[in-house]
Amino acid sequence: MVIFESLSGVFACLLMIALGYGLTARGWFDEATGRLFSRMVMGIAIPFYMIVSLTKSYGRDDLLSIGVALVVPLCVLSASFVTGLVVSRLAGVPAARLGTFRAMFFTSNSGFIGFPVVAALFGEAALPYAVMYYLVQTCLFWTIGAWGLAREGARAEAAGAAAGQDGGRAANAAAPAFGLATLKNVVSPPLVGAMVAIALILGDIRLPTFLTASFAHLAAMTTPLVMLFLGIAIYCVNLRSVRPTRDMVVLIAGRFLIAPAVALAVTALVPVPELMRKVVVMEAAMPVMTQVSVAARVYGADAHYVAVLTAITTIMAAVTIPAWFLLLEFGLV
Repeated sequence: MVIFESLSGVFACLLMIALGYGLTARGWFDEATGRLFSRMVMGIAIPFYMIVSLTKSYGRDDLLSIGVALVVPLCVLSASFVTGLVVSRLAGVPAARLGTFRAMFFTSNSGFIGFPVVAALFGEAALPYAVMYYLVQTCLFWTIGAWGLAREGARAEAAGAAAGQDGGRAANAAAPAFGLATLKNVVSPPLVGAMVAIALILGDIRLPTFLTASFAHLAAMTTPLVMLFLGIAIYCVNLRSVRPTRDMVVLIAGRFLIAPAVALAVTALVPVPELMRKVVVMEAAMPVMTQVSVAARVYGADAHYVAVLTAITTIMAAVTIPAWFLLLEFGLV
Protein backbone atom coordinates (compact mmCIF):
# COMPACT_ATOMS: atom_id res chain seq x y z
CA MET A 1 0.00 0.00 0.00
CA VAL A 2 2.85 2.40 0.76
CA ILE A 3 4.20 1.97 -2.77
CA PHE A 4 0.81 2.63 -4.35
CA GLU A 5 0.28 5.71 -2.16
CA SER A 6 3.70 7.04 -3.16
CA LEU A 7 2.92 6.43 -6.84
CA SER A 8 -0.53 8.04 -6.76
CA GLY A 9 0.81 11.21 -8.40
CA VAL A 10 2.52 9.16 -11.11
CA PHE A 11 -0.65 7.17 -11.80
CA ALA A 12 -2.68 10.37 -12.06
CA CYS A 13 -0.24 11.82 -14.60
CA LEU A 14 -0.16 8.62 -16.65
CA LEU A 15 -3.96 8.48 -16.69
CA MET A 16 -4.18 12.02 -18.09
CA ILE A 17 -1.48 11.23 -20.67
CA ALA A 18 -3.48 8.16 -21.74
CA LEU A 19 -6.61 10.33 -22.02
CA GLY A 20 -4.79 12.79 -24.28
CA TYR A 21 -3.54 9.91 -26.42
CA GLY A 22 -6.99 8.33 -26.66
CA LEU A 23 -8.78 11.57 -27.52
CA THR A 24 -6.20 12.30 -30.23
CA ALA A 25 -6.73 8.82 -31.65
CA ARG A 26 -10.50 9.52 -31.76
CA GLY A 27 -9.95 12.80 -33.62
CA TRP A 28 -10.85 15.19 -30.80
CA PHE A 29 -7.28 16.56 -30.58
CA ASP A 30 -4.55 17.10 -33.19
CA GLU A 31 -1.15 18.78 -33.45
CA ALA A 32 -2.76 22.22 -33.54
CA THR A 33 -4.49 21.43 -30.24
CA GLY A 34 -1.12 20.46 -28.78
CA ARG A 35 0.39 23.78 -29.84
CA LEU A 36 -2.58 25.62 -28.30
CA PHE A 37 -2.21 23.72 -25.01
CA SER A 38 1.52 24.49 -24.98
CA ARG A 39 0.92 28.22 -25.43
CA MET A 40 -1.80 28.25 -22.78
CA VAL A 41 0.44 26.48 -20.27
CA MET A 42 3.51 28.67 -20.80
CA GLY A 43 1.64 31.95 -21.28
CA ILE A 44 -1.24 31.65 -18.80
CA ALA A 45 -1.38 28.61 -16.53
CA ILE A 46 2.22 28.39 -15.23
CA PRO A 47 2.62 32.14 -14.48
CA PHE A 48 -0.56 32.11 -12.39
CA TYR A 49 0.48 28.77 -10.88
CA MET A 50 3.68 30.44 -9.69
CA ILE A 51 1.80 33.31 -8.08
CA VAL A 52 -0.77 31.12 -6.34
CA SER A 53 1.55 28.36 -5.13
CA LEU A 54 4.45 30.51 -3.95
CA THR A 55 2.33 33.11 -2.14
CA LYS A 56 0.30 30.36 -0.44
CA SER A 57 3.23 28.21 0.65
CA TYR A 58 5.94 30.70 1.59
CA GLY A 59 6.47 33.78 3.71
CA ARG A 60 9.15 36.44 3.50
CA ASP A 61 11.57 34.71 5.89
CA ASP A 62 11.12 31.35 4.14
CA LEU A 63 11.93 32.88 0.77
CA LEU A 64 15.03 34.68 2.00
CA SER A 65 16.40 31.49 3.57
CA ILE A 66 15.86 29.52 0.33
CA GLY A 67 17.38 32.17 -1.99
CA VAL A 68 20.99 31.30 -1.11
CA ALA A 69 20.39 27.79 -2.49
CA LEU A 70 20.60 29.14 -6.06
CA VAL A 71 24.22 27.99 -6.04
CA VAL A 72 23.10 24.34 -6.14
CA PRO A 73 21.33 24.38 -9.54
CA LEU A 74 24.11 26.62 -10.83
CA CYS A 75 26.70 23.99 -9.88
CA VAL A 76 24.56 21.15 -11.27
CA LEU A 77 23.94 22.83 -14.62
CA SER A 78 27.53 24.05 -14.98
CA ALA A 79 28.80 20.53 -14.27
CA SER A 80 26.31 19.11 -16.78
CA PHE A 81 27.49 21.57 -19.42
CA VAL A 82 31.15 20.63 -18.90
CA THR A 83 30.20 16.94 -18.95
CA GLY A 84 28.37 17.53 -22.23
CA LEU A 85 31.51 19.08 -23.73
CA VAL A 86 33.54 16.00 -22.80
CA VAL A 87 30.89 13.48 -23.89
CA SER A 88 30.37 15.21 -27.25
CA ARG A 89 34.08 14.86 -27.99
CA LEU A 90 34.34 11.27 -26.82
CA ALA A 91 31.22 10.27 -28.78
CA GLY A 92 32.50 11.90 -31.96
CA VAL A 93 29.43 14.11 -32.42
CA PRO A 94 29.60 15.73 -35.89
CA ALA A 95 30.71 19.38 -35.86
CA ALA A 96 27.44 20.33 -37.56
CA ARG A 97 25.55 19.16 -34.45
CA LEU A 98 27.87 20.13 -31.60
CA GLY A 99 25.90 23.20 -30.53
CA THR A 100 22.52 21.49 -30.51
CA PHE A 101 23.88 18.33 -28.85
CA ARG A 102 25.47 20.27 -25.99
CA ALA A 103 22.40 22.49 -25.50
CA MET A 104 20.10 19.46 -25.26
CA PHE A 105 22.56 17.62 -23.02
CA PHE A 106 22.69 20.15 -20.18
CA THR A 107 19.18 21.67 -20.31
CA SER A 108 15.88 19.96 -19.62
CA ASN A 109 12.18 20.71 -19.88
CA SER A 110 12.23 21.98 -16.30
CA GLY A 111 9.35 24.43 -16.72
CA PHE A 112 6.63 23.17 -19.05
CA ILE A 113 6.88 19.54 -17.87
CA GLY A 114 9.04 19.94 -14.77
CA PHE A 115 6.85 22.29 -12.74
CA PRO A 116 3.60 20.28 -12.85
CA VAL A 117 5.42 16.94 -12.46
CA VAL A 118 7.43 18.11 -9.44
CA ALA A 119 4.33 19.60 -7.81
CA ALA A 120 2.30 16.44 -8.47
CA LEU A 121 5.00 14.12 -7.10
CA PHE A 122 6.47 16.11 -4.22
CA GLY A 123 3.80 18.71 -3.39
CA GLU A 124 3.74 22.49 -3.70
CA ALA A 125 6.52 22.85 -1.12
CA ALA A 126 8.90 21.65 -3.84
CA LEU A 127 7.99 24.43 -6.28
CA PRO A 128 10.51 27.09 -5.11
CA TYR A 129 13.36 24.66 -5.74
CA ALA A 130 11.99 23.97 -9.22
CA VAL A 131 11.72 27.72 -9.86
CA MET A 132 15.36 28.24 -8.88
CA TYR A 133 16.47 25.44 -11.21
CA TYR A 134 14.38 26.90 -14.05
CA LEU A 135 15.73 30.42 -13.45
CA VAL A 136 19.39 29.35 -13.54
CA GLN A 137 18.85 27.05 -16.52
CA THR A 138 17.06 29.75 -18.53
CA CYS A 139 19.90 32.21 -17.98
CA LEU A 140 22.57 29.65 -18.87
CA PHE A 141 20.75 28.38 -21.94
CA TRP A 142 20.17 31.82 -23.46
CA THR A 143 23.84 32.71 -22.92
CA ILE A 144 26.29 29.80 -23.28
CA GLY A 145 23.68 27.56 -24.93
CA ALA A 146 22.70 30.22 -27.47
CA TRP A 147 26.39 30.92 -28.12
CA GLY A 148 26.92 27.27 -29.08
CA LEU A 149 23.86 27.28 -31.35
CA ALA A 150 25.04 30.50 -33.01
CA ARG A 151 28.45 28.93 -33.71
CA GLU A 152 26.76 25.89 -35.23
CA GLY A 153 24.57 28.16 -37.36
CA ALA A 154 27.65 30.10 -38.50
CA ARG A 155 29.32 26.84 -39.56
CA ALA A 156 26.17 25.84 -41.47
CA GLU A 157 26.09 29.24 -43.17
CA ALA A 158 29.74 28.95 -44.18
CA ALA A 159 29.19 25.42 -45.50
CA GLY A 160 26.13 26.57 -47.42
CA ALA A 161 28.00 29.52 -48.91
CA ALA A 162 30.86 27.25 -49.95
CA ALA A 163 28.35 24.96 -51.68
CA GLY A 164 26.61 27.91 -53.34
CA GLN A 165 23.41 27.54 -51.33
CA ASP A 166 21.42 30.46 -49.95
CA GLY A 167 18.43 28.95 -48.18
CA GLY A 168 17.61 26.48 -45.45
CA ARG A 169 19.40 26.58 -42.16
CA ALA A 170 21.78 29.32 -43.20
CA ALA A 171 18.96 31.79 -43.69
CA ASN A 172 18.69 32.50 -39.98
CA ALA A 173 22.33 32.08 -39.04
CA ALA A 174 22.98 35.83 -38.79
CA ALA A 175 20.98 36.08 -35.54
CA PRO A 176 23.37 37.31 -32.79
CA ALA A 177 24.04 35.03 -29.81
CA PHE A 178 23.62 37.94 -27.35
CA GLY A 179 21.27 40.87 -27.64
CA LEU A 180 17.71 42.09 -27.07
CA ALA A 181 16.22 38.85 -28.40
CA THR A 182 18.23 36.89 -25.82
CA LEU A 183 16.91 39.12 -23.03
CA LYS A 184 13.34 38.64 -24.24
CA ASN A 185 13.76 34.88 -24.16
CA VAL A 186 15.22 34.93 -20.65
CA VAL A 187 12.28 37.00 -19.39
CA SER A 188 9.65 34.36 -20.15
CA PRO A 189 6.05 34.36 -18.80
CA PRO A 190 6.79 31.68 -16.14
CA LEU A 191 9.77 33.70 -14.93
CA VAL A 192 7.64 36.85 -14.81
CA GLY A 193 5.05 34.96 -12.76
CA ALA A 194 7.76 33.84 -10.32
CA MET A 195 9.12 37.39 -10.02
CA VAL A 196 5.62 38.76 -9.34
CA ALA A 197 5.10 36.11 -6.65
CA ILE A 198 8.45 36.91 -5.03
CA ALA A 199 7.64 40.65 -5.06
CA LEU A 200 4.26 39.99 -3.41
CA ILE A 201 5.88 37.81 -0.73
CA LEU A 202 8.77 40.18 0.03
CA GLY A 203 6.38 43.14 0.10
CA ASP A 204 3.90 41.22 2.29
CA ILE A 205 1.14 42.13 -0.17
CA ARG A 206 -2.18 40.29 -0.03
CA LEU A 207 -4.23 40.13 -3.23
CA PRO A 208 -8.02 40.61 -3.16
CA THR A 209 -9.99 37.39 -2.79
CA PHE A 210 -11.54 37.60 -6.26
CA LEU A 211 -8.07 37.83 -7.84
CA THR A 212 -6.72 34.96 -5.76
CA ALA A 213 -9.70 32.79 -6.73
CA SER A 214 -9.37 33.67 -10.43
CA PHE A 215 -5.64 32.97 -10.41
CA ALA A 216 -6.20 29.64 -8.64
CA HIS A 217 -8.72 28.50 -11.29
CA LEU A 218 -6.32 29.40 -14.10
CA ALA A 219 -3.40 27.76 -12.29
CA ALA A 220 -5.40 24.54 -11.90
CA MET A 221 -5.20 24.04 -15.69
CA THR A 222 -1.43 23.49 -15.59
CA THR A 223 -1.04 19.77 -14.87
CA PRO A 224 -4.05 18.56 -16.92
CA LEU A 225 -3.02 20.58 -19.99
CA VAL A 226 0.60 19.42 -19.82
CA MET A 227 -0.38 15.76 -19.48
CA LEU A 228 -2.92 16.02 -22.30
CA PHE A 229 -0.24 17.68 -24.42
CA LEU A 230 2.13 14.76 -23.78
CA GLY A 231 -0.59 12.32 -24.85
CA ILE A 232 -1.09 14.29 -28.07
CA ALA A 233 2.67 14.42 -28.71
CA ILE A 234 3.09 10.67 -28.22
CA TYR A 235 0.28 9.93 -30.68
CA CYS A 236 1.46 12.39 -33.34
CA VAL A 237 5.13 11.39 -33.48
CA ASN A 238 5.97 9.08 -36.37
CA LEU A 239 8.87 7.10 -34.93
CA ARG A 240 9.08 4.88 -38.01
CA SER A 241 10.62 7.77 -39.96
CA VAL A 242 13.42 8.24 -37.40
CA ARG A 243 16.83 6.81 -38.28
CA PRO A 244 18.77 6.63 -35.00
CA THR A 245 22.44 7.58 -34.99
CA ARG A 246 25.11 7.05 -32.33
CA ASP A 247 25.01 10.66 -31.16
CA MET A 248 21.21 10.44 -30.73
CA VAL A 249 21.59 7.37 -28.50
CA VAL A 250 24.33 9.11 -26.49
CA LEU A 251 22.14 12.21 -26.11
CA ILE A 252 19.21 10.16 -24.80
CA ALA A 253 21.53 8.45 -22.31
CA GLY A 254 22.89 11.85 -21.34
CA ARG A 255 19.45 13.31 -20.77
CA PHE A 256 18.02 10.45 -18.69
CA LEU A 257 21.12 8.89 -17.09
CA ILE A 258 24.22 11.11 -17.14
CA ALA A 259 22.59 14.48 -16.34
CA PRO A 260 20.66 13.18 -13.29
CA ALA A 261 23.80 11.29 -12.21
CA VAL A 262 25.69 14.60 -12.28
CA ALA A 263 22.92 16.14 -10.16
CA LEU A 264 23.21 13.27 -7.69
CA ALA A 265 26.98 13.76 -7.49
CA VAL A 266 26.75 17.52 -6.90
CA THR A 267 24.03 17.20 -4.24
CA ALA A 268 26.12 14.53 -2.52
CA LEU A 269 29.06 16.94 -2.31
CA VAL A 270 26.99 20.00 -1.35
CA PRO A 271 24.73 19.50 1.71
CA VAL A 272 21.13 20.29 0.68
CA PRO A 273 17.67 19.52 2.11
CA GLU A 274 16.35 16.13 0.97
CA LEU A 275 13.40 17.70 -0.84
CA MET A 276 15.70 19.98 -2.79
CA ARG A 277 17.91 17.04 -3.74
CA LYS A 278 14.93 15.13 -5.12
CA VAL A 279 13.66 18.15 -7.07
CA VAL A 280 17.05 18.97 -8.61
CA VAL A 281 17.62 15.36 -9.70
CA MET A 282 14.10 15.07 -11.09
CA GLU A 283 14.43 18.35 -13.01
CA ALA A 284 17.77 17.18 -14.43
CA ALA A 285 16.07 13.99 -15.65
CA MET A 286 13.36 15.75 -17.67
CA PRO A 287 13.22 15.45 -21.49
CA VAL A 288 14.84 17.89 -23.93
CA MET A 289 13.76 21.50 -23.42
CA THR A 290 11.37 22.68 -26.13
CA GLN A 291 13.06 26.09 -26.34
CA VAL A 292 16.14 24.46 -27.88
CA SER A 293 14.13 23.79 -31.04
CA VAL A 294 12.99 27.42 -31.20
CA ALA A 295 16.52 28.73 -30.66
CA ALA A 296 17.96 26.31 -33.22
CA ARG A 297 15.67 27.81 -35.88
CA VAL A 298 16.63 31.36 -34.88
CA TYR A 299 20.38 30.70 -35.06
CA GLY A 300 20.32 28.50 -38.15
CA ALA A 301 21.34 25.31 -36.30
CA ASP A 302 19.98 21.80 -36.97
CA ALA A 303 16.38 22.35 -35.85
CA HIS A 304 15.15 19.04 -37.31
CA TYR A 305 17.67 17.11 -35.20
CA VAL A 306 16.42 18.92 -32.09
CA ALA A 307 12.75 18.34 -32.96
CA VAL A 308 13.28 14.59 -33.36
CA LEU A 309 15.10 14.25 -30.04
CA THR A 310 12.57 16.47 -28.28
CA ALA A 311 9.78 14.17 -29.44
CA ILE A 312 11.65 10.95 -28.57
CA THR A 313 12.69 12.09 -25.08
CA THR A 314 9.20 13.45 -24.37
CA ILE A 315 7.72 10.03 -25.14
CA MET A 316 10.36 8.25 -23.06
CA ALA A 317 9.66 10.57 -20.13
CA ALA A 318 6.41 8.70 -19.51
CA VAL A 319 8.63 5.83 -18.34
CA THR A 320 11.75 7.59 -17.03
CA ILE A 321 9.92 10.05 -14.75
CA PRO A 322 8.17 7.30 -12.73
CA ALA A 323 11.45 5.34 -12.66
CA TRP A 324 13.45 8.24 -11.19
CA PHE A 325 10.65 9.02 -8.75
CA LEU A 326 10.76 5.44 -7.44
CA LEU A 327 14.55 5.55 -7.10
CA LEU A 328 14.41 8.83 -5.17
CA GLU A 329 11.33 8.13 -3.07
CA PHE A 330 12.60 4.79 -1.75
CA GLY A 331 16.18 5.92 -1.21
CA LEU A 332 17.69 3.76 -3.93
CA VAL A 333 19.89 6.63 -5.15
